[in-house]
Amino acid sequence: MNLGTARIVVIVALVVAGAVVLANGFSDTGEAVAPAGSVSPSGSASPSASTSPTQPAEQTPSPQAPGDVSFMALNGTETSGAGAAAQEKLTNAGYVSAQDAADAPSKGVETTTIYYRGGQDVAQNKSDATQIATKYFKGADVKKLDTSLEGVVPTDAMIVVVVGQDYADTLVQ
Repeated sequence: MNLGTARIVVIVALVVAGAVVLANGFSDTGEAVAPAGSVSPSGSASPSASTSPTQPAEQTPSPQAPGDVSFMALNGTETSGAGAAAQEKLTNAGYVSAQDAADAPSKGVETTTIYYRGGQDVAQNKSDATQIATKYFKGADVKKLDTSLEGVVPTDAMIVVVVGQDYADTLVQ
């Protein structure tokens, strides 16, 4: 190999190595990442290669005890008492009813939906809503509280159950 070709090979190798260092040598926060097992300037060992240099993803909180969750049930069907039946089901399980069941602003709801309130406790509320949907209303959708319901639901209700025809049909059987 002549001297010109050797120089090109060395330059290409350095460019590839530089690209690898730039791509992997910095965390998402823009700070340099020390190689696994090395010692930082403060004297502490860096994490091993199996740990992520970035902060872990936020974990979903566990559902709260039923006595710590307030809800309201709304009947979105033409079946009389469907909202009250949902309220009774949850209060018998220990959940706290923020207000007596009422009719939803619109009827003809096919699928029961468990809404959760947003705000600072949105992750906890979503976890609680998912627990209620899974345990008590199989097949129910879980969604963030719709703005059209905010005027109907008291502010202390973190969860809103809008009963759909799927749940009302189980009451008739």
